[in-house]
Amino acid sequence: MSQDFYKTLGVERKADEKEIKRAYRKLARQHHPDINPNDKGAEARFKDINQAYQVLSDKEKRELYDAVGDDYDKVPAGVSAEDFKRYSGGTGFSGSGNFPGGANFEDVFGQSSTRGGANFRVQSGGAGAGGVGDLFENLFGGRGDSGRRQTRTPQKGGDVEQPIEISLQESIRGAQRTLQLTIRSERGDESRHVTVRIPAGVRDNARVRIANQGASGQNGGANGDLFLRVRIAPHAFWKREVDDLVCEIPIRFDEAALGATISVPTIESAVNLKIPAGTQSGQTFRLSGRGVKQKDGKAGDQFVKVKIVVPKDLNNRERELIEELKSLRDDDVRAGLPKAL
Repeated sequence: MSQDFYKTLGVERKADEKEIKRAYRKLARQHHPDINPNDKGAEARFKDINQAYQVLSDKEKRELYDAVGDDYDKVPAGVSAEDFKRYSGGTGFSGSGNFPGGANFEDVFGQSSTRGGANFRVQSGGAGAGGVGDLFENLFGGRGDSGRRQTRTPQKGGDVEQPIEISLQESIRGAQRTLQLTIRSERGDESRHVTVRIPAGVRDNARVRIANQGASGQNGGANGDLFLRVRIAPHAFWKREVDDLVCEIPIRFDEAALGATISVPTIESAVNLKIPAGTQSGQTFRLSGRGVKQKDGKAGDQFVKVKIVVPKDLNNRERELIEELKSLRDDDVRAGLPKAL
């Protein structure tokens, strides 16, 4: 076979639908041309992956592929794989036998199946008149212009995954975006404008499903779905950790030493945070329920890490006071440290 679809997706031949779908999604994300713009081979690999999935995810196509390999798309509608192999393998049709589907040669051609007492025989494999390919095509309309197997069964289009980057604010409050997408499938590229809604509270690396916006279906089948893979862009002040928010607030030396009440920004508004006397640089305080809220009403917390800022431009009086403080305290803050590794 020119391409082993099972090897392309990296699954066993006995893999079930879930395993095949899971393998396809992983490989599609890894080799999507939009994610690998500098990789010239990405588009070809993506096309092979998509073709393998389109066949193995379809029960009828997969059965034919398992039975006849690369010729799965040459089997005419209404003809079983067994009959296709039997009558296209060089053995021919016997005039005394029945054509696949129950039709006798006499019924098909309107004449006796014998000539001069000899059995009339149509040899297979020929490209001209009387070849089994022409016979299949004339009887069943088995091949279209593209040479692919025709079927009347509606086929759902494939699912498509698209990365999208949003801001921290959009991840918290939700947003609406209009995207210009290129949907790649076996039938070729399709450009489409899609308006999508990003739900409030969406998390980093989440998959947002947009129904019926994937690859187009065939024979009246429904479109596949579009899945947006969300990436939250870094923010200059806040860092999001699942539903918690983390930030760093600078405080003065005197505020840390003596204690203070400072103003801290949150999602909704600024709130007051009490800094106790003797606070150390790097100490973290929690603001309960001030994180990202989900649909069920539950919200994460906001964690405030304080950083003591030491002044660099002391005047003479400030220096004198600090020297006085130094003389009053002779604590060895490095006591107990090891001498060496």
